[in-house]
Amino acid sequence: MNEGLFPLPGVSPQFGPARAQTMPEPLIEPADHEQNTIAQNAPHGASSAISATNSPALMEMAVVVPTLNERENIQPLVQGVLASDPRLHVIIVDDGSADGTAQWVRDFAAGASSDASRVHLIDRGRKLGYASAVQDGMRLALKNGARWILQMDADFSHDPKYLPAILKKMASDDFDLVIGSRYVPGGGTRNWGIDRKIISGGANALARALLELPARDCTAGFRCWNRELIEKSGVLDVKVQGYAFLFMTLHRCARLGARVGEVPIIFVDRQYGKSKMSRRIVVEAVRVLWRLWWQHVRRKDV
Repeated sequence: MNEGLFPLPGVSPQFGPARAQTMPEPLIEPADHEQNTIAQNAPHGASSAISATNSPALMEMAVVVPTLNERENIQPLVQGVLASDPRLHVIIVDDGSADGTAQWVRDFAAGASSDASRVHLIDRGRKLGYASAVQDGMRLALKNGARWILQMDADFSHDPKYLPAILKKMASDDFDLVIGSRYVPGGGTRNWGIDRKIISGGANALARALLELPARDCTAGFRCWNRELIEKSGVLDVKVQGYAFLFMTLHRCARLGARVGEVPIIFVDRQYGKSKMSRRIVVEAVRVLWRLWWQHVRRKDV
């Protein structure tokens, strides 16, 4: 353990009264998504990057970053994450980038840098979706002992400078999940048009109200998880492709009575690369939200 850094908890979280509830059955069937293991998805990527660093050492904390054509962002992002805390490992989960994103990660992990052993690649070879990318990264982190597992985007909408505050919140207040939030005092967005602010704020408020979620920013993808919450909430079993994964997993945490905290961040729209949002992802999110709401209402009526 590094001197001067806050310690990681050594005990499992004690969830609230809702912990006694049974976990829901899988709620959403995959939409044209093949359920693959890391080994199946990455015939060369995971093994080549990890073997280049003599296999990942035991991790205290890991940051999972899904990527697809993020070459302009990946170098400063990885360097920013590594500089934010010497205990953090970075797991890049790449979905077949054509611009050299995975190759840069592979080269860095095989290089002579003192930080090379903290960077790992799962190269899945083709586009398989945001949710399964996060899940595959979590599986690798869990396998190698990580107690806290973070997820963040690669486009600098989630700035690594907020990582210390998120980790401090996890440690000081003993939360099970901490969210980098746009919708708490001190948080916000930058370089967004009024239409995007209305759509995002409205979607988030709707998800929070319909599902009675314990956070202001229910659709945020900047999160830090306690490993026990991942294991007990069934996060790795959620079968969706896109950003519905975010409020769907928060809904599971709420049903367990997990302790959820938020840290204010400024969400800045990407400068480089293209957004991965699509009509298909939006339709999936709407479908998942209403199905979850209906199940939520039926449980309350029982």
